[in-house]
Amino acid sequence: MSEGTVELSKDHESHIATVTIRRSPAGNLMTRAMASQFAAHLANVDEDDDVKVVLIRGEGDDLCAGWDPADAWSQYVEAPGGAVRKHPSQRARLIALDDAWWGSSGLYQRLLHCRKVTIVEARGRCWDTGLYLVLCADLVVAGEDATFGSPRWHNVGVDGDMSLLFATVGLKRAKELMYCNVAWSAPTALDYGLVDRVDEAAPRGASELAATCASIMRDGIVTEKYAVFASLEKLGIGLSFAATTVVGASLSNIHFQPDEFNFLRQVRGEGPEGALGRSRKDLEIR
Repeated sequence: MSEGTVELSKDHESHIATVTIRRSPAGNLMTRAMASQFAAHLANVDEDDDVKVVLIRGEGDDLCAGWDPADAWSQYVEAPGGAVRKHPSQRARLIALDDAWWGSSGLYQRLLHCRKVTIVEARGRCWDTGLYLVLCADLVVAGEDATFGSPRWHNVGVDGDMSLLFATVGLKRAKELMYCNVAWSAPTALDYGLVDRVDEAAPRGASELAATCASIMRDGIVTEKYAVFASLEKLGIGLSFAATTVVGASLSNIHFQPDEFNFLRQVRGEGPEGALGRSRKDLEIR
């Protein structure tokens, strides 16, 4: 399986930067290295006063089919304190999740607090990591083939932030993703308020929306973004992200009963593709 990369391009004439996830043979599964690249690109555009809008895309048919399961265990082993024992320490698990994903320099915090208008072109699978890219961005244009969910929750528990999902679609609808092993179709996601529009030509629709947002004056964009940041604090999103690090680290060390599906054990025994296949075989699209 290719390692993948996340690339940044800028068009200073249009004031639009584009971040492209490039790992299409694997459905753009995200790794820590890719998340680090992504976060670094967001930091870069934050410092570029000529950029007004960041357009986020996936190469090929999918935005992002999730977090690469082959990376799930190694991130803990390779974190500080991770190789001290046979099983990574709790501190290693906390540090790994904070550094790559939920902390101040992690991918989701960087995207959520980007000072530019962030727009996601959502096509194909927008699962797990892909779902959080959708939640953390300002605006989302979905293709008709897009699906949204987190199949991994059915196997390892809800190990991500819930506050953004609750605030976006409501508690009852969020519980459907949490407990029922479903993914939402693009029309359902639009009805629930997860995406802003559905377009049969999502690339064109996202580009048009980016151009519209890029016509706003810079001071207006940044003023509006800081109003959003204040609202996020009022909603307790920062606290929720910190709690997610703790919960995620705990869930990485849960104990399975003999009749329960153990995803990480399946990864070790059957490889990532086999484990993903088994974990998603009962997924229902609604």
